[in-house]
Amino acid sequence: MLELDSVSTQAGTFRLEDARLTVAEGESHVLLGPSGSGKTTLLEAIIGLRPLTGGRVLLEGHDLAKVAVERRRMGYLPQRLGLFPHLTAQQNIQYGPRALHLDPAEYQPVIDGLVEATGITHLLDRTPDTLSGGEQQRVALARALAARTPILLLDEPFAALNESLRQEMWKLLKTLQARHGFAVLMITHDLTEAFYMGDRISVLIDGRIHQTGTKDEVWRHPGTLAVADYLGIHNIFAGTVSRVDAAAVLVDCPSLGGSLLVPLVSEGTLPTAGESVHVGIRAEYVVFRDVEYPPRDDEFVLRGKVTTVLVTGRVATLQFQPFGSDLTLELSVGRRLLRRIGLDIDQTATVALPHRDLLLLQS
Repeated sequence: MLELDSVSTQAGTFRLEDARLTVAEGESHVLLGPSGSGKTTLLEAIIGLRPLTGGRVLLEGHDLAKVAVERRRMGYLPQRLGLFPHLTAQQNIQYGPRALHLDPAEYQPVIDGLVEATGITHLLDRTPDTLSGGEQQRVALARALAARTPILLLDEPFAALNESLRQEMWKLLKTLQARHGFAVLMITHDLTEAFYMGDRISVLIDGRIHQTGTKDEVWRHPGTLAVADYLGIHNIFAGTVSRVDAAAVLVDCPSLGGSLLVPLVSEGTLPTAGESVHVGIRAEYVVFRDVEYPPRDDEFVLRGKVTTVLVTGRVATLQFQPFGSDLTLELSVGRRLLRRIGLDIDQTATVALPHRDLLLLQS
């Protein structure tokens, strides 16, 4: 469907290099990354609004290098929506098919179906300035899909909506995609939105795609230190590989005063003995134990004291400092457990890092 073959482009002094990405037919692919990482720059290069300095953009196998923006057969929904203020909602929706000189007999039934699906029948004679934010979103979405393009590109179009409206738009987009079969390439910096909307996810940081995979692969096995940090993994320890086995890697971590046995996954390049790496673990996988809890073979155990307790809703976030170390670990426990154990600041405690939940992070 859509293929980016080593795409490079530039915006001022910012350079985006060697972007490789494929969106399959009917797939929902999310380009995830922090603000300033180059997401919009890449989307503009795909659409044709920004010239390439290298590589190719292909749609259904055809190189788009000499294809004008309006002829690229891509639906586009920008963050500011781009509705024409002097046109009614109906005229906005009809603009794309008319610009492509399509036969009204071909596109009007499609528009009628989109209008009904998005619930905007009563808005068709109104101009954008008389519509609420959510109503404008629905009109813009119908307009982007009216020409029956094979792929829809979205540049954080729901960012300005409140949480309830955003989730409503996510569900609507999923429904329309299932009904009409178009592919989606959506950019966002919001993790919840990305993992709700995406079948596959690419993580773009500092102008480079660090990782692409299913959302489960990216969440469970972040491929680099930068991806892990962006996904909110704060328990990260520097170390050196001392041994590589068929299923696990033994990593010496001086900050922990010991070695961690990290399971290997099929994705990525195998580390070698002596290589500098990092080991990570999500806060929710760090296990809180009674201070007298005996160590187990499948865990790395630390004893120390709790320095911070932050309770939000049903979850408590703790900061834990092991004895004899300047290191601080972050862990999450359920509020019911916190109430049961009666945890206080400076209380001595034991935490365990289960080997099966450790992540090997290469730079």
